Amino acid sequence: MTVAEVRGSVSAGFDAVADAFGANFARGAETGAAVSVYRNGEPVVQLYAGGTDDGSAFTGATRSAVFSVSKGITTICVLMAAEQGLLSLDTPVAEYWPEFAANGKSTVTLRQMLAHRAGLVAPDEPMTMQQLQEWSPVADALAAQEPTWEPGTAHAYHAITFGWLAGEALRRATGHRPAEWLQHHIAEPLGIQLSFGVDPSSADFSHQIVPPPSSTPDRPAATTADLEAVAMQNRIMGMHGAFDGAHLFDSANRPDFLAAELPAANLVATADELAQIYAATVGGLNGVELLQPATVQDALRVQSSGPPFLGDDWGLRWGTGFMIDSPTRRMAGPGSFGHDGAGGQLAFAHAGTGLSFAYVTNRPGGDPDSRAESLCEALRSCL
Repeated sequence: MTVAEVRGSVSAGFDAVADAFGANFARGAETGAAVSVYRNGEPVVQLYAGGTDDGSAFTGATRSAVFSVSKGITTICVLMAAEQGLLSLDTPVAEYWPEFAANGKSTVTLRQMLAHRAGLVAPDEPMTMQQLQEWSPVADALAAQEPTWEPGTAHAYHAITFGWLAGEALRRATGHRPAEWLQHHIAEPLGIQLSFGVDPSSADFSHQIVPPPSSTPDRPAATTADLEAVAMQNRIMGMHGAFDGAHLFDSANRPDFLAAELPAANLVATADELAQIYAATVGGLNGVELLQPATVQDALRVQSSGPPFLGDDWGLRWGTGFMIDSPTRRMAGPGSFGHDGAGGQLAFAHAGTGLSFAYVTNRPGGDPDSRAESLCEALRSCL
């Protein structure tokens, strides 16, 4: 793939983003991808290149699963409800969801929950895809269980459970789960079509393409602690057996995964749809203003950072629901808020500049995956 095969448009002053996007293809890091940037409600970058799993061209209308980018959109839903006075971020979740008070969780606030501080990183009891699709069995199980640590005293990434925790609190307070709120309060006003989950036979959906496994050097034999950590990670990523958390991209191509509403993990969207949503959080887009500046500033306050209770410290910082600018995820610098996703996806806005950005790809990157950061570095050079 060469730079000449990149299609779309770039406004003057943003050529560096186009160069970085083309370079990702030129070095063989992409199969199909798109990047979109808005500034003060106007598109300044709309690029796409490559192909989909069925041999079609990857276009600006091609949707792909964006994994944890979903969390940023779910957070926007919750913050919108808070602005409308339907819930309060610093009120115990149990005031809206009484069953959640069980096993020492009566004082856990919604803000703590959104900042990965609730201690409910995975279900204690095994789950099935049927239960995930039914929603309530998962919410009920999380409400009943004892947290892994005292809520509020530590943090660890709630990779999939975030969706039920935030989503059920939203449902109890407003009557709408994230999928409904997204449709009625965001997608319809903006005239876009993204959704949690999708019919996998949709013509504009591109499955994740899983690259062949790379060779790895010989490593010392795993210790008991190593094996326990891997088992816990698989339980977290696979919702305790509902799907294969160790092979997330394979799971994400399954119809039952795509049929569920997973507000932390299976948003299906175009890059432009994501960029439009974030543009509407920093000044508005076509008369639609999703969040007020005061709400954004409040959400930017650091809630979680440093070594987590479980897992590795990846140098990330969290505000209220959003990933904020961090040493390893700089986005557009201080004032940035959004979320990245497995496979390399990223969407965010930058408070005060009217800037929004989204990058979607159908090829999972390696470790480290520098594709999104190369685009962000180019974007920062344009500002």
